[in-house]
Amino acid sequence: MRIGAHVSAAGGIHRAVTRATAIGAECAQLFLGAPQRWSKVEYSDDEVAAFRRLAEDGHVGPNVVHAPYIVNLAASDERLRRRSISSLIDQMQWCDRLDIMGLVVHVGSAKGAPSHEEALNSVADAIEEILANSTTTAFLVENTAGMGASIGSSFADIGSILDRLGHDERVRLCLDTAHTFEAGYDITTSDGLDEVLQKCDRHVGLDRLAAVHANDSKTRFGSNVDRHENIGQGHLGEQALGYFMRHPAVAQTPFYLEVPGLAGHGPDRPNIDALRRLAGLAPARVRGSNET
Repeated sequence: MRIGAHVSAAGGIHRAVTRATAIGAECAQLFLGAPQRWSKVEYSDDEVAAFRRLAEDGHVGPNVVHAPYIVNLAASDERLRRRSISSLIDQMQWCDRLDIMGLVVHVGSAKGAPSHEEALNSVADAIEEILANSTTTAFLVENTAGMGASIGSSFADIGSILDRLGHDERVRLCLDTAHTFEAGYDITTSDGLDEVLQKCDRHVGLDRLAAVHANDSKTRFGSNVDRHENIGQGHLGEQALGYFMRHPAVAQTPFYLEVPGLAGHGPDRPNIDALRRLAGLAPARVRGSNET
């Protein structure tokens, strides 16, 4: 198990690695550009080489990129859908160059679609096209909290997408602890967590679990409202997160914090250490720069 965090790449993509090491993160998640804009990223060969060198030298990884929030692979507006596909192809190709393990994607919303089944078909067709235009990076479907008509709040949704893709090995799962709880999966007890992971295995396959977003929830069980909280300060709480961290099904899975941080500046050393404590690990060893 490796415990990391979402970190900023502001000022140069290599700075994501130095920020990760400064808070004791063993792996990193980052954005390639602004998450709420249709920005096409460009990095020089030197920038790519610096990122890869720092990650290798600092033993930071596996690393993931979070896709822009504005993409919608199920959009009824075909222009939006095509723009989303193009954006994700671009992101996947940069991930290939940066030696990123996976691109984490909220696949979109079924709002306006003729039916939920048609929306799932649109998502699967889009992912197939995206994979055909990239080489090594995995496409990680993230489960959602269930806001609006979002796709992926149920394991059945994600399993249906996999079925349509012939269970392509590059399509995998990023499981968010807060979203799981907010979507109505009760992971607050040991027995409840076992049952939820069994459902995940039945519909998706735990062998496809490639990453975990470790977050407490600012909103209550089954709220369908996506709001993250610092570890131990939300409605999930330390006990439930401890059950999750110590479950054998996730023992080899990398964890990435997406919490607000104690000072409101994002994941920090105290949240890293809290997660490590719940997993039964020693506090993080901070390496390198204190730069943030």
